[in-house]
Amino acid sequence: MTKLYDICDAALMCTFKAFGDFKVLGKENVPKDVPIILVSNHLSIIDPPLCASAVGKEPRFLAKKELFKFPINVLLKYYGAFSIKRGFTDIRAFQWSKKQLKGNKSLLVFPEGTRSNDGKLKQGYNGAMILALATGSILLPISITGTEACKNFLQFLYPKKMKVRVTIGNPFILHNVPKDRNKSFIKSATSEMMMRIANILPEKYKFNKEIYKEKKFIYTKKI
Repeated sequence: MTKLYDICDAALMCTFKAFGDFKVLGKENVPKDVPIILVSNHLSIIDPPLCASAVGKEPRFLAKKELFKFPINVLLKYYGAFSIKRGFTDIRAFQWSKKQLKGNKSLLVFPEGTRSNDGKLKQGYNGAMILALATGSILLPISITGTEACKNFLQFLYPKKMKVRVTIGNPFILHNVPKDRNKSFIKSATSEMMMRIANILPEKYKFNKEIYKEKKFIYTKKI
């Protein structure tokens, strides 16, 4: 992306190797030479750069508009972030996301829409699945744990007590897509996506499965 991105990424990894405990599991599952939609649970403000470093694809991502203030906006820009207005459908952000994927760039999405306040995976929004449907992109489930200990940027600079694990699951695609591509299909496919994230999370981070109807994978399949 840019030299500054490489510098920031190297500094982040050096910091965690020196003061923290950071490991990536399943890196062999990352598809090569194709744009992908990375879908992950969300615990902390430092999740985007850690997920990006773990996957190694320099993915673009969306961040709430309120974060784009100096000096954080500079880092967000060089990490490939785009501002999104939360609370309603942001067509501008959707078109930008689609353009990135069509331009052979990967995209990082946190389907929960915000950080989890108790660490447990929440119900996901439909945006990632709508993007996958519009672009034909491969999806890659990711789980991140341990970053909930980071409450502010000072801890980010000195992650002494943080034991962070990023687990990369099996890539998957949409499957058995109905001709009318109805809302019920999108909702079910989104639930399947969240189940795929849950399957690579430790038990204490998993959601209450009763909020999900899907027990089988009908509209998504591993590749």
